[in-house]
Amino acid sequence: MTKSLYWELSKFYYLYYAFVGLFTPYWGLYLTSLKFSPIQIGLLLALFQFGRVVSPNIWGWLADRTNKRSQWVRLIAMMGSIFFVYSFFANSFYEILFIMMSMSIFTSSTIPLIESLTLAHLSSGKGNFDYSKIRVWGSVGFICAALFMGFGIDFFGIKALLFVLLSVQILIYFQSLRVPEHVSDIKNEARRPILNAVSY
Repeated sequence: MTKSLYWELSKFYYLYYAFVGLFTPYWGLYLTSLKFSPIQIGLLLALFQFGRVVSPNIWGWLADRTNKRSQWVRLIAMMGSIFFVYSFFANSFYEILFIMMSMSIFTSSTIPLIESLTLAHLSSGKGNFDYSKIRVWGSVGFICAALFMGFGIDFFGIKALLFVLLSVQILIYFQSLRVPEHVSDIKNEARRPILNAVSY
């Protein structure tokens, strides 16, 4: 792995977990601002997680069949951005349900695919990098987003969350364009010990 590739992957992790750092603590607050009941909010968040159980298997299967993981990451990042735009106009429970299920189907598969791609690049054995040095930027992104969004909401109001979430999702798409594909023999790669990719 080259130094430039290390930074491209690190930036992707930073942006993805920045999105998580915005969505996880503040989305429920946004739903409350729409006057949804606690039961409705709980149902929306539960169904959102249900999509995370199913969709990664589908996208992962497609990525393995085509051996083009980065292209699928770009597609789902783009689709996630498109569907999220609708949140600016949605107010009813069923509209928000549609948005959250659509986002779950697409965005929940982003990290499994990029993890697979990252480990594939690391398994080449080139460069003095390991997984932890890349993944730590995801934690930094989460912390920064969760911290500063709180100040942003206090200053601009809860509606600012939508603009920031959409902006980050779009940045995720553009960053995915900078992550190169790793073409490999899937059959041989499946037998490769994970210790070749992860160092301690």
